[in-house]
Amino acid sequence: MQKPQSTPQNYGRKRRMRVLQIFVVLFLGWAGYTYYEQSHELAEKQRSFADLQRQADEAKQKQKELESQVKRLNDSQYIAELARQQLFLSKQGEVIFITPEKNKKTQ
Repeated sequence: MQKPQSTPQNYGRKRRMRVLQIFVVLFLGWAGYTYYEQSHELAEKQRSFADLQRQADEAKQKQKELESQVKRLNDSQYIAELARQQLFLSKQGEVIFITPEKNKKTQ
């Protein structure tokens, strides 16, 4: 059996197919690399977003605590209670007894 000889027309077709195959492989390689890089960048941004979200939640909680403290500090009874606890002030006729604190160290 004889092999069919390549005609110039078949040779040109094979060459064009080879160039097209190389182009497709290069394009797929570039697309895969781009996808890989963007997926890592996206994961990093998601971690950063989660951290910022956590910080925002903490700041909102701190703000609520401070607003609550401001409301309590506007109350004269609360201020009097703080003064008695921290500064050992007393009401008229009241006697304050200070007891010694127990040592936590065992001897």
